[in-house]
Amino acid sequence: MAFRQSPIDIVPQDVCHSAEDCKADTLNIDYKQGDCCDVIVNESGFRVNVKRNCVTSLTAAHLPAKFELAQFHAHWGCNGKVGSEHFLNGKQLSGEVHFVFWNTNYESFAEAVEKDDGLAVIGVFLKEGKYNEDYHGLIDTVRKATGNNLPLQMPKNFHIEQLLPPVDKRDFVTYLGSLTTPPYNECVIWTLFTEPVEISYGQLNVLRNIIPENHRECQDRCGRTIRSSHLLDL
Repeated sequence: MAFRQSPIDIVPQDVCHSAEDCKADTLNIDYKQGDCCDVIVNESGFRVNVKRNCVTSLTAAHLPAKFELAQFHAHWGCNGKVGSEHFLNGKQLSGEVHFVFWNTNYESFAEAVEKDDGLAVIGVFLKEGKYNEDYHGLIDTVRKATGNNLPLQMPKNFHIEQLLPPVDKRDFVTYLGSLTTPPYNECVIWTLFTEPVEISYGQLNVLRNIIPENHRECQDRCGRTIRSSHLLDL
């Protein structure tokens, strides 16, 4: 039986404030310009690939190693009230972007997904609201790639920082979970920023034109500990 499946509902009473090892100011995504090279769109969504010699890395006090970027993608719903995979205190947001990193203590991504601590995934919640210029390059490239069988090059000036909450609003929760797509390997250390990023109805509709929704339902927490970098006020 699986005991660490994702996503889950982040309920405040299940969260432990862990000031010793969950420190927002230690979380660092060191992005090298050009590492995110192209976008591929298929029937289940989009994926941004990295180039072969990618060096973009993730480190944080709560992570056991240095992790290297493998790809990122997103999940969304058919309207603004659904779409995120994780819930915040029973509430679903409009979408969720997942930045997937693999543990460089292992030889490869393929080896890492077979290990308990093989992947670290950063989750960014999306909230339907105002137009977000920082998301324009990504969304426009996804729009152009939709219906294409070949990857489309990412804008040369793209930077991961554009897609994240502001630096001073990067408090997070973390727990041990799984991939949310088949084969659902229980290999993920999740880090979810609790501050959502707003994007517009029109921007979300570009994603809905690929597929109306592509999010997995919430799974049982199974008594797992959820730690946070701050006292939750959801």
